[in-house]
Amino acid sequence: MAKKRRQEADPIIEEEVVNSDDDDDEILDDGDDVMSSEEDVDAALLPSSTPASHPHITSDGRYHNKQRLLLLSSRGITARYRHLLEDLRTLIPHSKKESKLDVGKNYSGGGYGAAVNEIAEVRGCQSVVFLECRKRGMDGYLWLGRTSYANTVGGDGDFNSDKKHLMMSGGPSVKFHITNIHTMDELKLTGNCMKGSRPILSFDSQFDSDEPQLQHLKIIKHLMIDTFGTPRGHPKSKPFVDRVMGFYYADGKIWVRNYQIMEQTASTAKEAHAQKKLTGHSHSTSLIEIGPRFVLNPIRIFRGSFGGQTLYVNDDFVNPNITRSMEKKEKGEKYVRRKGAERKRKLREEEIVVPVDPLANVFN
Repeated sequence: MAKKRRQEADPIIEEEVVNSDDDDDEILDDGDDVMSSEEDVDAALLPSSTPASHPHITSDGRYHNKQRLLLLSSRGITARYRHLLEDLRTLIPHSKKESKLDVGKNYSGGGYGAAVNEIAEVRGCQSVVFLECRKRGMDGYLWLGRTSYANTVGGDGDFNSDKKHLMMSGGPSVKFHITNIHTMDELKLTGNCMKGSRPILSFDSQFDSDEPQLQHLKIIKHLMIDTFGTPRGHPKSKPFVDRVMGFYYADGKIWVRNYQIMEQTASTAKEAHAQKKLTGHSHSTSLIEIGPRFVLNPIRIFRGSFGGQTLYVNDDFVNPNITRSMEKKEKGEKYVRRKGAERKRKLREEEIVVPVDPLANVFN
């Protein structure tokens, strides 16, 4: 029956097409109709006085944002940095673990930047967190950025033929000096959350500021979202939101904290009434810190991945080597001042001459 209906409908469509061709001459001859149709088009293009209603955005719950994060460190890190990496792997379920990176003198591929981008390309990661340690673990530098894989891969998953240099095709990337590190095991805080849960990312109002000296925070904010924001529907993530990651900008540094969302319900009707009278709700919501906590001091923002054109430089940043050299210099100056005081005391004692008392031997 469906085939017969389709066969009967086809000649009707052909007749309508033929009739429309015959009517084109009549439409072109009638100028008034053409003008009226143009006026209708112009009226449709003009903005209407009533605001357009946007449809409500709903999610189907599928895993569409397939972002992967490469999390690795350089060789020679201390136990504190190693425990911090383990905490970050726990908090970031969409991360991929990699062994410690050791770029020797024989590697001529471009240093740490090119090596990290090559690893990210092999593992299929769009962003990277690289912890670099120098001076036998005394100085820690944290790199955040988009890898070359994020730009060299098209929407169909195939590599583009006109791929640029690994460090220039990715980006942006930012280099931080990480200080004041306190891990979960060290803090012994009472906060707790489900492993693999998706966090709420809370940023300070200065990250969206329009002041010229704070424009670099917008780039850092997007990199933080790519790093700590767990994609919805990731296989290793849990469909729960029970923690908040806070990023606060103060003293030219970014302070990172991780809190648990604790909702408490009153046990008695009297407590519920007092709570509702105080806050307007019968239940209370509080934040309990989980950890880890650390401070990031931005040093430089690059246009590429681990290199390229410099977009921002922190003029207030002082290299830790300079700080240590100044401290040693102050200690050396103290030693010089102490030795100088000893020499002056000896000279003063030698210059002091006690005159001979003529009555000293009277009673002898």
